[in-house]
Amino acid sequence: MKIRAEQCARTLERNLPSAFLMSGEEPQQKQEALDLALRLARSQGFDERLRYEIDLHFDWSQLINEWNAPSLFAPRRIFDLRLNNLRLSKETITWLVAAASANQSDNLLLLSVGKLEAAQKKSVWVQAFEQHGLWLEVWPLKDGEFINWMERRLQTHGLSAEREALQLLGEHLEGNLLAAAQDIDKLGLLFPKNTRLSSENILSSVANSSRHNVFELGEAILQSDPKRALRVLHGLQNEGEEPILIAWAITREIRLCADFASRIEHGESPAHAQKALRIRDPQMRHYSSKARAGSRRWQALLLDAALFDRIIKGVAPIGSSRPWPALTALMLKACRA
Repeated sequence: MKIRAEQCARTLERNLPSAFLMSGEEPQQKQEALDLALRLARSQGFDERLRYEIDLHFDWSQLINEWNAPSLFAPRRIFDLRLNNLRLSKETITWLVAAASANQSDNLLLLSVGKLEAAQKKSVWVQAFEQHGLWLEVWPLKDGEFINWMERRLQTHGLSAEREALQLLGEHLEGNLLAAAQDIDKLGLLFPKNTRLSSENILSSVANSSRHNVFELGEAILQSDPKRALRVLHGLQNEGEEPILIAWAITREIRLCADFASRIEHGESPAHAQKALRIRDPQMRHYSSKARAGSRRWQALLLDAALFDRIIKGVAPIGSSRPWPALTALMLKACRA
């Protein structure tokens, strides 16, 4: 069975499966699901836990032999597998299918992987987990989902919050679920149950836990989100990030948009352009939208980026903007293209 994150606790508490697959790029939700599965397993007599970090050079025979060999000290065992490489041999796939389908009472298989692409989701080993065990797929929460997640998290502490307060908290945390969990736990300690939190409560109690990186600027440009771009840019400035590194990230995104738009204008198929530029599937609709601005527009922005490079090096024409205002202008132009 395939489930969503909000269904996980109820499903596991009702019936802990013998095979549990957790996939996706959001670590906090996966870790909470894993912690719950481990806690329930221990309460049901799974006293030995074997953890494996699996990379390209992992020896699967060692794991398979251990799986087939009963333990003398703990008859019920947890096999906690962190699969960091999805290039699997036929023999490994065959074993995963058999292990997920076995419905054993003495071995519990917990398998954690990163994001699965569409073709990987249809593979026989993933389907075996879905049909015979449990498959939890998690992904980063969107703004509205993040607000709802925080609201549910507050309720576990007996707290509630005004909508404005939740939105303020969300802006502080920028979708960082780990930081959100820590700050909400802190609020649970600071305020008595049945408290309804206001914006003033949030401002006085929660530090700004947002941690930005330069790649978030590229995401904001692609999504045509100038408000987010400004928040990230100001956060990076306050954290002391060098303007040249920020300019590199912005210029990289502008160059990609220019290359993609140019290829489309010259008759290249979107799929071929995507492959050539190594664009991930979820980003394609954003690049297709940005390409409508035309390659000339993006080439002009590359000229602006070149001017910024001269500003940084102190060789720009007299009267040019200072670095941070020039960087802000460049970013906003890219967002609005």
